Amino acid sequence: MEVNFYGKILEFTNGEKSHELNDCSNIQELIEKLASFYGEKFKQFLIGENTCFFLVNGKGIMMTGGLETKLTSGDKVEVLPFADAG
Repeated sequence: MEVNFYGKILEFTNGEKSHELNDCSNIQELIEKLASFYGEKFKQFLIGENTCFFLVNGKGIMMTGGLETKLTSGDKVEVLPFADAG
C-alpha cells in the first residue's frame, strides 16, 4: 500500500513524501511499521492528541473504525497534520 505524508510530518520523514508498505492489517499496525522506519518521535507525532488524521482511499478513519480500520495491499493512506499542529 502507498502511504503519503503532508505538511509538518515531512520533518519526521526526512522530507520523504511517500512510503510503500505491505502486510499491514490495520492503521495501528501501519503506524507501528512506519515508526520502526522513521522513529519514536514520528510515532508520537502521528498519535498525539489533535495532531494528525488519516484517510484510507479518501475516507477518514473515524468513519471506518479508527485505528482498527482494516487495510489491504492496494489501499492508499494519506497522513495529514491538523492545521494547528506543532
